[in-house]
Amino acid sequence: MDLPAAKLKLTGRALALASVAILAAAACAPQPAAPTAAPPKPAPTAAPAQPAPTTAPAKAEAPAAKPAPTTAPAAKPTEKPAAKAAEFDEKAVADFYKGKTVRITVGVAPGGASDTNARMLQQVLSRYIPGNPNVVVENKLGGGHMMAANTAYGTEPKDGTVVTALDVQLVIQQLTGAPGIQFDAAKFNWISSTMETSAACAVRTDVGINSVQEVMEGGKELTMSSFGKGSVSYDPAVIFNTALGTKFKIVTGYEGGAAQRLAVKNKEVQGFCTSFDTLASVARDMFEGDNPANKVLIVSGSEVLNHPFLKGVPAAEKLAKTDEARTLLRAIHTPIEMTLPFAMAPEVPRDRVLAIRRAYEKAYTDPDYRAAAEKAKQAVSPRTGEQVTQAVLDMLKMPPAVVAKLKDALK
Repeated sequence: MDLPAAKLKLTGRALALASVAILAAAACAPQPAAPTAAPPKPAPTAAPAQPAPTTAPAKAEAPAAKPAPTTAPAAKPTEKPAAKAAEFDEKAVADFYKGKTVRITVGVAPGGASDTNARMLQQVLSRYIPGNPNVVVENKLGGGHMMAANTAYGTEPKDGTVVTALDVQLVIQQLTGAPGIQFDAAKFNWISSTMETSAACAVRTDVGINSVQEVMEGGKELTMSSFGKGSVSYDPAVIFNTALGTKFKIVTGYEGGAAQRLAVKNKEVQGFCTSFDTLASVARDMFEGDNPANKVLIVSGSEVLNHPFLKGVPAAEKLAKTDEARTLLRAIHTPIEMTLPFAMAPEVPRDRVLAIRRAYEKAYTDPDYRAAAEKAKQAVSPRTGEQVTQAVLDMLKMPPAVVAKLKDALK
């Protein structure tokens, strides 16, 4: 500082006080050398003349970084969970759900994979929904999930207290203009799907059919039980007929997977189609042992899982002889990669949709659910609601030529 010392007559104690003032003023001057780095040095006024502090990053920058954590908040590992929690107002959602009952509606009868999975999730889901509502399962039969889908979209409450277990094959039914569709799959709030699997068609071993080629080339007709169009028990078999020349005669009207399998056991029909996970879990007794009562003939997709029930079983797309056939088979396999999905009506408030989605994500990792799934021999490879939504939108954008072929086959 430029102090007017020449005009002052300073002696003794006054001179000492002035010296202190000069030193204090110099220490307060704007200096690029970071005042906290060396406040006790006796010659702070010399610092401005020295460029070293600003050109020596190894010494000067390190202490400067410590008092400035607010300059990079995004780097904190706690930021991501905070952002996710901010997706919705958890207190508002909890206030809504507290004391209420959430119903999981299932479009088929008890005993099938869809119903079994819904009930396993029911046991743990309340833990993860804000407000911890009661959760129950309700079966709404009719049209192979069609009734449940239509009522979820139309007449069920739209406040977030109804979640519906659906079959993504219904998207194919909508795409091809099947009768009875009273929903738009693109507008559903998709919550999750439970697993990726394949469709599988099986036959009783006492029928005497050893391979699917006998059904393709030999022209032998097989009667197959089904719980309705727009389900994995119906659509893949029809497409196998169209794309590969199989002779599956499909008998509809069974109320669900349990009734469908019972018809096979009682020899009302010769076989059935369903998801492979169903065969490996709730229907495994039909395929186990040295002399099983049933055998798998074919699975959808381009690859076959390494599983004891599938030794020597071909993948449908490997049997296709034309690109058109492969395209049809791929179209029918895509929704099965999102097996056992759940959805809510379009009008459900966004915060409740997000809360239920996140609850399902956590429920799939719950130790009790995992233990129940393992006991039931059910695979768990879930997809998020956002992933299912995108897949549904992609399916609804299939090329018109493919849609026309599907429509002709599934009419």
